[in-house]
Amino acid sequence: MGTTTAMSGAAFDQLPYEEGSSLELLQGELIEVSSPTPRHQRIVNKLIVSLGEYFRGETRGETLQDSEFALGEADRLRPDLAILLAEHSASVDENENKTPIPFAPDIAVEVISPSERATDTMGKVWIYLDAGTQEVWQFQPASEKVLVYRGLKSIIALGVGESLSTPLLPGLEIPVRDIFRTKRQR
Repeated sequence: MGTTTAMSGAAFDQLPYEEGSSLELLQGELIEVSSPTPRHQRIVNKLIVSLGEYFRGETRGETLQDSEFALGEADRLRPDLAILLAEHSASVDENENKTPIPFAPDIAVEVISPSERATDTMGKVWIYLDAGTQEVWQFQPASEKVLVYRGLKSIIALGVGESLSTPLLPGLEIPVRDIFRTKRQR
């Protein structure tokens, strides 16, 4: 029987940076994150555009792509997108080249890849919420569904005929259909 050695966040933070490598620490287990597919990247890009338009000229927050967050002693996660509301956004020094960011994002956005283990995707949701993330948006390309977790007992499922909105970003409405329509309609 094999044994797994748990890694601490401090040990993870000391690993050498390797270009092109994407690692996460999930409950002390080192997880290699696969390269995103073109569909995955198109979904992320559409969200960046929608959220960028929402935040343009406003001081109410920002989005960060593929940034590492320290969410506990044994957890270092990189959401596909992190939404930081005004207070958290202001506390990230843009001139500092330090990772991980030492707090949870206000909203964590994950686009689920076919290669991800279900236990890892759900484990990440609980870690984000336990660390103080107010919402986790989980985009599931295979079923064209969005799951919105607002606490441990509040899950909202949205399909292509619905729009994503949140009280955290008043006035934001993103049609789910538009996010999953990744190619131009001819």
